[in-house]
Amino acid sequence: MQNFSEKVVFADANEQFGRHLKAAIDIEAGDVLIEESPLLVTTHWECEQMKCAKCCEDSFVMCKKCQFFPLCIDCTEHDAFECEFFTKATKAISKNLLINTYALNSILKLLLVMENPATSEKCTNLMPHNFKLNEYRNTDMWQDHEVSIVQPIMDSGLMDCFRSIQKAKGDMQDSDFLHKMCILIDANAFEVSSKVTGDSLKGLYVHAAKMPHHCVPNTATAIDNDYNMKIYAAVPIKAGEVIYNSFTNPLMGTIQRQHHLRMTRHIECHCFRCLDPTELNTHMSSVKCKECPEGFAICSHGKWMCMDCNAVLDAASVQKLLIQASEDVGNANGDVMAYEQLLHKYAGDFHPNHFLMIDLKQNIATILRAVLINSMRDPNKDVLRRRVDLCEEILPVVKAVIPGYSKLYAIALYEYLLSFLELAELDFRSKEIPKDLYIEKLQVAKEICLESKELLSFEPSNSPEGHLVRRIAIQQEQIDESLSKFDSK
Repeated sequence: MQNFSEKVVFADANEQFGRHLKAAIDIEAGDVLIEESPLLVTTHWECEQMKCAKCCEDSFVMCKKCQFFPLCIDCTEHDAFECEFFTKATKAISKNLLINTYALNSILKLLLVMENPATSEKCTNLMPHNFKLNEYRNTDMWQDHEVSIVQPIMDSGLMDCFRSIQKAKGDMQDSDFLHKMCILIDANAFEVSSKVTGDSLKGLYVHAAKMPHHCVPNTATAIDNDYNMKIYAAVPIKAGEVIYNSFTNPLMGTIQRQHHLRMTRHIECHCFRCLDPTELNTHMSSVKCKECPEGFAICSHGKWMCMDCNAVLDAASVQKLLIQASEDVGNANGDVMAYEQLLHKYAGDFHPNHFLMIDLKQNIATILRAVLINSMRDPNKDVLRRRVDLCEEILPVVKAVIPGYSKLYAIALYEYLLSFLELAELDFRSKEIPKDLYIEKLQVAKEICLESKELLSFEPSNSPEGHLVRRIAIQQEQIDESLSKFDSK
């Protein structure tokens, strides 16, 4: 399935972008622009648990025909072309190649799509714009792929079995071609979730992958349980404007986002957020000035300067601080007290909205939710208040960097709602707040429900976000019921 709205048109490649989409007319937020089925859904490189070749669920048995690909209990067969290919190929190579090195699963799946005459044409335009293989050579990513992917395939002799690929790739060495395919997967993959287990998988979508990147995209992406993708306008888009997607985590700082884009897509982003040292006034990368009590330093062209007193910070010292803080966050390893201590420790070094501080706050809020859910006793008000405070600090940042129809903001709102509402109910029952204030809080909670549902209104009903909409609707019904009891008195 590949459907394009008449509101978008293809634009020819230029120095900045490859062939891309532009708005043909003014587009309203929520308008569907692209609907697309995946070319391929497969596992991540680091996945060790074998997955069914057909449905990607956990598997512990092999296909009886090809004896190469795993299948689950419910699937008795998989794609006919790949099964027949390896039925023949395993006469020349080991049947245990995939079992022994399951990291090969993704690239083997892609090679089969390219080898298959019925699907090979869809792969022709997947490489990043202005792609140059030598720019990737000898990077850390290249070395990782060399050890875990390229060398095992080269040693197996499998490449000789891909006859159509051998003709199409011309004089390129097999090892370079395999590296190119690894990069293709890394550069184009979208994260999708298994429809049964919820495990993270990656999907390749031919047209969605060609959309240019922007750290503040004007589109949002929805993927249903059958891995069908829908891309819709997150904000109003004027006629002639480029249609953008985002291929990095919006809650990272500029330096970190750009490093990620460089490593995965080999692009340099020059969007307005990346060019703004304050990151849209969120200060997600700002550090505390050491010369004045209230100032924060921002980085412009590699120079860290305080916005209040113009003091210049030593760039090497800032870098050392970032490295140490990142290591500390990683070493905390899910310990809520360690996260709280780090939040206190670095409060004098980073802006409260710094991406590392936001990361700490998210981690704490997540753990506290688990504590509240798993507690055998009544919810602890102090825990609820702490979680409410954390959510209130996180929400404005999320809204600023992902405006419009944002599922991340909608989910953050829902997480806030859970603790906000429960705390209000406990405070009212214990008579810590009067009836009027409780009613006011119920009305606020209802507004949160309405906003969350609106932000998720374009998500497929059979997606995780669609299921969340139904949970929010149930929550809203309960709030309405509580409000009606007061209205009747």
